[in-house]
Amino acid sequence: MRANFVYSNLNPCGGGERFTLVTMKALHEMGIDIELTTLEQPNLSKLENAFGKDLASVVKKIRRINILDMFDEQSIHRNLHQTNYDLIINTHGDIDPYFHSSLNANNMIVYCHYPSAKLLLENEDNEYLTYHLKIGRLQYRIEPRIGVTTQIVYKNPTQMASQMVESMFTDPGKHNFDYENSKKEYVNWVKKAFDSMIRNSFLMTNSNYSKAAIQKEYGTNNDILVLSPPVDVDTIISKIKIEQRFDSSLSSQVNYSDENGILVICRIEPSKRIENAIYLAKILKERKIKTKLNIAGSLEPFYQDYYHDLLQLISKLDLSDTVKLHTDVSFEELIELMKKSKIFFHPREGEHFGMSIVEAMSAGLIPIVPTVGGQSEFVPVEYQYKSLEDASQIVSQLLTNMSKEEMIKESIKMRDIAKNFSETNYKRQFQLIVSRMLYNLECDHQYGFSSNSKIRNLFSAK
Repeated sequence: MRANFVYSNLNPCGGGERFTLVTMKALHEMGIDIELTTLEQPNLSKLENAFGKDLASVVKKIRRINILDMFDEQSIHRNLHQTNYDLIINTHGDIDPYFHSSLNANNMIVYCHYPSAKLLLENEDNEYLTYHLKIGRLQYRIEPRIGVTTQIVYKNPTQMASQMVESMFTDPGKHNFDYENSKKEYVNWVKKAFDSMIRNSFLMTNSNYSKAAIQKEYGTNNDILVLSPPVDVDTIISKIKIEQRFDSSLSSQVNYSDENGILVICRIEPSKRIENAIYLAKILKERKIKTKLNIAGSLEPFYQDYYHDLLQLISKLDLSDTVKLHTDVSFEELIELMKKSKIFFHPREGEHFGMSIVEAMSAGLIPIVPTVGGQSEFVPVEYQYKSLEDASQIVSQLLTNMSKEEMIKESIKMRDIAKNFSETNYKRQFQLIVSRMLYNLECDHQYGFSSNSKIRNLFSAK
């Protein structure tokens, strides 16, 4: 059995990238050969730094990496027909258009975190077209040539020496190239590809919030399986003991003046609305609430300007002594930040699920999150805010009025909620879905029937 994973770029090292590695691991544990179709060569050292060597090691198990210049009809056709895949798994179904007439709900799983692409394409969002779809590469495309296969060489000879990279870049230089017309044609193709992919795949998403959005945007009532993404709660729980945060040196009222206090975890990019966390810190300072705010997340070169804007905003609001940005932190560094924090703040309204929120809850942090988004389905309502002023009041209440015993009790409550989203639970459910799909494929080949609707019914009944 062979599965082809589709993910444009694993290197940002955010929640979606971790989700993909865990899903790869789940299939590899089933004895299924895995390949990857992507637009960028995975940076193994960066993945190890962000997720730890154990999880990142699944990259070494990939039999072949197909690097495309773009997701387009010709490249996808070539990708599919070079290898006879039993299953296509697009774990970036909110961003990556990957469809071919041979794909359907029996041989393609699409995990769509949110109908982001449809909204971005309607606005011809330049960041999406440039950063994610690599539309700038259009000007280098001519008639496609046969892909050049090269071998990855790792420093460690025990790593997958047989792993191959399929390079599908086209030759540069095209005469009389009409970029604007080509861009228009490509965007139209992407829209059609997304529509076909959403309507013809075994579709999964992360929350009821995202499910409703997908159905609304695509005008369909097609079955969508809600399967919460995996979070490494077990490792975090093993490394962080809640009671140790509250030693005898603390008074009955929790004193945060020497603690970091509040933690934000998210990629450093505009869509995450990190400036909201900085404005919250300003409000808290004006309220004379003594606390520190740490913002930790991976930073891609594409978003350097946004990063510098955040630094300028911190300086402008005179918050350099209380707000600190941490970029590209390792997993161990993140654990240390969690140990020093008591509250987690999520700055973005409309989060699709919120893996970083669950991570923080597993560490015993109390999450303060917007009322709108997938996180509202598992974060207690008393910790949900409608405005930054509202959020500041919740934080103030926690930092000034909650006793040590009450804080420990709430921390344990948050950890118990987070346990529902363990990596083990996710892998078990995903493996069951794949097993039944492969069984259906076999039935379809032998007897001419399949029953994917029964798979959805099985999980929706839980």
